[in-house]
Amino acid sequence: MFGYVNVDKPNMLIKDFTEYKAYYCGLCKTLGRRYSQLTRITVNFDITFLTILAHNYRNIPATFDNDRCVIHPVGKKFVIANNDPVQEIVADLNIILGYHKALDDVLDGGNIKYKAVKYYLKRKFLNASKKFPEVAKSVETHYENLRNLEKNKETSLEKLADPFAKLLMDVCIAAAGRTDENLENLSYNLGKWIYVIDAYDDLLDDLESNKFNPLNPAGQPIDETKSQSIYEITRDTLFNAISCIREAYDGMNITISEGPLSNIIYCGLYSKSNAVLNNRGGKGKRTLL
Repeated sequence: MFGYVNVDKPNMLIKDFTEYKAYYCGLCKTLGRRYSQLTRITVNFDITFLTILAHNYRNIPATFDNDRCVIHPVGKKFVIANNDPVQEIVADLNIILGYHKALDDVLDGGNIKYKAVKYYLKRKFLNASKKFPEVAKSVETHYENLRNLEKNKETSLEKLADPFAKLLMDVCIAAAGRTDENLENLSYNLGKWIYVIDAYDDLLDDLESNKFNPLNPAGQPIDETKSQSIYEITRDTLFNAISCIREAYDGMNITISEGPLSNIIYCGLYSKSNAVLNNRGGKGKRTLL
C-alpha cells in the first residue's frame, strides 16, 4: 500500500492516538511473528486503518498490553495490540499487497530496492496466497488491467482509478469477512482516493523521469495554467471521494475503536489531501516501500 490513510494527530485525543499506535505496533509484531522480522517494514498507515475496520466487521474487540519493540528495546514499555485472528488475516493480505506493489514498481522501471523487496517477498507471497487465493488473483488481475490502461495512455481518470479501487474493495471484503453496500462504497472510494493522491504526489517525479501519470497522461510540460487545472481536477476528485467515504462510514455500525477510526475518516483524509495538494506535487510520502 501507500501509507496515505493516516490520522490527523493535532485533532485527536491522546487516548485515541495511543490506541491507534497500538494497532500499528501490534500488526508490526504480528508480521514479524507470522513471516519474518524484515517484513515488518511493509507496515503502513493504510493497512492499520484496515485492521481497525476489520475488527469492527468481524466483531472481535482488540486487546491491549504493555510491551517493547525490537526497534525500541530500551525505555518504558508502551501499549501494543495483542496478536489476534484479525491481525493475522490483515498481515496475510498485507504481504499480498506488498509483493504486488513491489512487482508493479519493478515493472515500472523501479530501482534495485524494489527488485530486492520483490525477491524477498516472493516466498512469503506464495504462502499468503494459499490462504487467500481469490484475493491474490484479484490483486494480480487489477494491477494488470491498470498497467494495460497506462500502457495505452488512457486519459479518463475514472477509468484509470477503477482497477485500484476494485482491488482495494476486494481486499477490504476479505479482511472484513463479509460485505455490505457501505463497505463496498467506502473501500472503492478509498481506493480511488489513494490512487489519485499518489498520482498527484508523484506528478513532478513522473514528468522528470518520463513515466506515465494519470493526471498528465500525455506527459506534456506543465506550465502554470496546466498546473492549476491538474490541481483543481485532483482536489475535486479527492474531496468527492472523501464525501462518498464519509457517507458510507456513517451507515456502518462502528463499536470498536471508534475514536481513531472516525478521526481518519473525518479529519485524516481531508488533512492529508490538503497537505499533498498544498505541496503542489512534491512528496507527501509515507512508507519505506
